[in-house]
Amino acid sequence: MASRDMTQRVTRHLNPVGSDGMGGEGGYPAESPVVTAADLVRGFSECRDMATRTPLYITHHGRATHVLLGVNEFRALKAQSGNAGQESAEEKLFALADWVDQAVIICDQDMRVDFVNRVASAICRKPVGQMVGPKLDVVLPSISGSLMEVHVRRTVSGGEPSAADIPSPFADGAWLRLQSFPLGRSTVIMFRDITEDVRRHRLADAKAAIIEAMTAHGDVGYVRLSVRGTIDAVDVPFTDMLSLPRERVMGVQLTDLVLTHGRAAFRQALERAMQGQGAQCVQTMLLSNRGEAVAVKASIVALHGAYGAEGAVVLITALDGSTVVELPRAAE
Repeated sequence: MASRDMTQRVTRHLNPVGSDGMGGEGGYPAESPVVTAADLVRGFSECRDMATRTPLYITHHGRATHVLLGVNEFRALKAQSGNAGQESAEEKLFALADWVDQAVIICDQDMRVDFVNRVASAICRKPVGQMVGPKLDVVLPSISGSLMEVHVRRTVSGGEPSAADIPSPFADGAWLRLQSFPLGRSTVIMFRDITEDVRRHRLADAKAAIIEAMTAHGDVGYVRLSVRGTIDAVDVPFTDMLSLPRERVMGVQLTDLVLTHGRAAFRQALERAMQGQGAQCVQTMLLSNRGEAVAVKASIVALHGAYGAEGAVVLITALDGSTVVELPRAAE
């Protein structure tokens, strides 16, 4: 009798309210078993049995506040929710990594490739579909025995982040900037091509060595000019040649140090070089602090940087005055 009364109490709450399928103001799906909190207390045994078959909505003052369901259904629901959250997080991570302007490869603890972005596919010269799934050394056999493999294995085995500039295992003469670090149970490998940067650094080192060699030589003057033709840098042989301290010549127009009758022609040679018409070589006379002119031979080359012309470089050597060929006068 009590069980039938409890069933009546539950079923009389089967009230499909609202067109959205969620029971309108009640907050529970239409045609779902519903019981008030008071009836739940009075007939908990029957409610528990019913909850093993279908979720039972519990209301308070007409609004659903709790759901009673079996433990197996709860565990399944919790696992499903956790997996969905994890998959959603991984999808967002992979979507973000695909837009990074560096190569990104994500591996699991067994070094199996889980993800490869477009940049990594381009650098490794393999389609993404052929790279995901197998182990890293199978996908990229060229890394076996390379510094890249050493750094990655160190991160996988010890969880130690690593960063280094290394020779590229994918192309001869190329260089990569490599980073590897743990992320959860995965290992992230990031790298980008720095071949041009390395070449620029090597050229800069060679340039510094050449200037040092010219300074040690003592007879070759070095002058770097801005795009306006003013002196930005000089070496000791040049200042010794003119018997002027470095501070006196910095920021001065180089053409102002040329004897008056040769300035226009020297300026034309400088402009031709800076306008991309090739290197220029001229002979002229420079003013010195000793009150006498110095016969020199000057070679002028345009200086180009990453964003275009940055000025010019002038190398100057002293000549015997009798060997100086008179510069033609500048065209009117």
